[in-house]
Parts: sequence; C-alpha cells; structure tokens
Amino acid sequence: MSKMNLKYGLVALVGLGLSANVSASDLTCNDITFSAEALAAYEFMDKACLEMVERDGVTYAKMTARIVAQTGGGTTVRYRHADGEFGPSHRSNAPESFEAMIDGKAIKIKDLPVRQEVNVYVGSQYWESNAAIGEMVEEAIVEEAVEEAVVEEMIEEEEMEVALPTTAGPLPWLALFGSLFLILGGALRFSRKQ
Repeated sequence: MSKMNLKYGLVALVGLGLSANVSASDLTCNDITFSAEALAAYEFMDKACLEMVERDGVTYAKMTARIVAQTGGGTTVRYRHADGEFGPSHRSNAPESFEAMIDGKAIKIKDLPVRQEVNVYVGSQYWESNAAIGEMVEEAIVEEAVEEAVVEEMIEEEEMEVALPTTAGPLPWLALFGSLFLILGGALRFSRKQ
C-alpha cells in the first residue's frame, strides 16, 4: 500500500511541476534543442545561437552570419558562435529568392557583398524548448505511474477476491439433497401402505 501512496505523491508533485510553464521571453539558447533538419543545414547550429528574440509574437533563435564568398555555386557564410568566434565556412542552402533586409531594403542573398553580416532568425519549427520536452517526459512518467497504480490496484483486488474466506461450503447442498431423499422415501413408504 505504501508504494501506491508514493506513486500518487509523485503524480501530485509532477502535476504541480507541469503548471509552471516557461514563457518565450525566459528562453535562452541553452533552453532549446535544434531539430535534426536544422543540424543537417548547419551542424554547429547550437553553438551559433546567440539569443532568443520575439518578433510579432513569434519566438526565434537569432544567429549572425558573415558573407565570405559569392560564387556561381552559391553563397558561402561563416556563422558567429556564442563564444564570439566564427565557425567554419559553410555553403548557404538558402533558396536563390531568399532576401535580407539591409537598411530597410530587401536584397537577395546572392547580391550581398562579401564581409556583410546578416542576422538569421530560425523559427520554432526547427527547434524545441527543453521545458516542453521535459513536460512531455514528465507526462509520460505520470501516465506510467498511473497505469502502474491501476495495475497494482487490480492485482490487490484479485488477491483480495482469492483471499476471502468461504463461509458456505458443500454442507448446505448435502443437507438439501438429504432432505429431498427423506421426503422421497417418506412418500414411497406412504404410497406402499395404501
């Protein structure tokens, strides 16, 4: 029984933890995990995240990239990492129509000058909040604890059913059949005397 109380206590404790959500303004780059797709685009994405910013009610991971080469094959950039150093050269996989806003003017990435720095904002479809991941793990733990508690209750109920004493045995049936045979015998004797 003490195991069940412990599990219900855990459920209550985790339930309290779930109510404390992290707001977007409290997020830092350390609080997010980039998706496999984002890391495939730039393997050091987690190091290049400089800060979390909110624009028009949407939260983005902000990075800064420096244009290092413009060739017919595309644009090569180096992302500034959080430690202030630039990462390795990386061929940008942005679409050709992709534009940057420089001094309020839209300029295609392929037309940016070498050494130009641009801010890159990565949307939440490419990262996930560790707090949300933690909540999913906590919810899974709660569900598992509840399922285990239900199974334990079912086992305890089955044990109680088996362990209940049997107050009525075969004796009442024997008495009933004995009484019927006595009545039948009496009826036969009465019918023979007549």
